[in-house]
Amino acid sequence: MVANVELSLIGERYRDVFGANITPSFGEYLGMGEGGNASAALGYRRAGNEALFLEAYLEAPVEHVVSETLQRPVARNQIVEIGNFAADQVMAMVELWGAAANDLGAQCEVAVATLTAPLRRMFARIGVPIHIMASARPNDRVADIAAWGRYYESDPMVCCGSIIDGQDAIARFLSRRKRKVAA
Repeated sequence: MVANVELSLIGERYRDVFGANITPSFGEYLGMGEGGNASAALGYRRAGNEALFLEAYLEAPVEHVVSETLQRPVARNQIVEIGNFAADQVMAMVELWGAAANDLGAQCEVAVATLTAPLRRMFARIGVPIHIMASARPNDRVADIAAWGRYYESDPMVCCGSIIDGQDAIARFLSRRKRKVAA
């Protein structure tokens, strides 16, 4: 079941940041927050179940591009697409990424996402290893490009990464932050 608070947060953040008017399109969502308010949200879909939104930017099926990028075979059912990232607080998003990696890592080994330049920089600061697979440019396979507002001005790239490596990096980052706060 999709919670309206997550969808509302996603819609608000995309409007505020990109001037976009998107309809979140993932079948499943994770959120983080307290008191019925979402402070971070994201959507996901497993590649084994359906076509992925980001495949509109790729010239081959996602499993082929991921396998080529990571230089090892990766089955389609081991890939999960994550997207519609939205947060009111940066740390809430980092904690949600950690929770998502823990939940989704039990079923899939690789996460794929379309990441803007600011999100790629955030992943780099955290230490999450990501691999760029393709530029995410508007094309005739992307529906309603105008609804995305200024999104395509943020240099989006289709990226992939090992969920286990992401889990480890996020756990180390959160541990360092907790030690700093305690000191």
